[in-house]
Amino acid sequence: MTAFLHCRKAEVYDKATNQTITAAVSVGPMDSLLVTLPRNFKHNSADPVQIVFYDPMDGLVTCRCTLSAPLVTDDRQHCSYRCQVLDRLSQEQRREDVKISLTSKVTVTMETPERTLEAPATIYNISAGGIYMVTELNLKPGDQLSFYFHDAGGTIPLTAEVLREEIRYDRYSRPVKGYGCRFADLASMYELQLRSYVFKEARRLYPKN
Repeated sequence: MTAFLHCRKAEVYDKATNQTITAAVSVGPMDSLLVTLPRNFKHNSADPVQIVFYDPMDGLVTCRCTLSAPLVTDDRQHCSYRCQVLDRLSQEQRREDVKISLTSKVTVTMETPERTLEAPATIYNISAGGIYMVTELNLKPGDQLSFYFHDAGGTIPLTAEVLREEIRYDRYSRPVKGYGCRFADLASMYELQLRSYVFKEARRLYPKN
């Protein structure tokens, strides 16, 4: 099976500029792995390059790769290279591991046999696998909440299943209920969008890590 079959984004380290370049990832003929870069990217096919893949299943994976057989794309602004992975150098996180702190206000909805419940909630951390939130709704493990997350460069519809509850205290020392949740039925396109947001924010917030 082709490595990074579901990956759509990567960062390629450019030795000439000492910078990383955002690349698109796709699968080409004969299940070959393709990496598409700006046409002005200068590369010697004999030299391995370091590529960080944003993979929906494996997380942030750094590899040593070769890029060969450049083909100019239809827009004439990019080239697609055939990519061969030589070594996996590191794998920083899996889906549930990369977690960032934030304070994001959302409106959550829960369907019950009797009626639809709606309430404000505050998200205090998020990963590509789930969230921790506080809401006035009285929830139990197994309950599912639907809401829209707007902070990831676009609106993402999410459904979160409650895994655990705990008592925490707000800034006025009043007890409130917090809920650890995992995402359910998250479409791959939204998972990739959310993962990319979390990785970028993690790098910005925790650069030393």
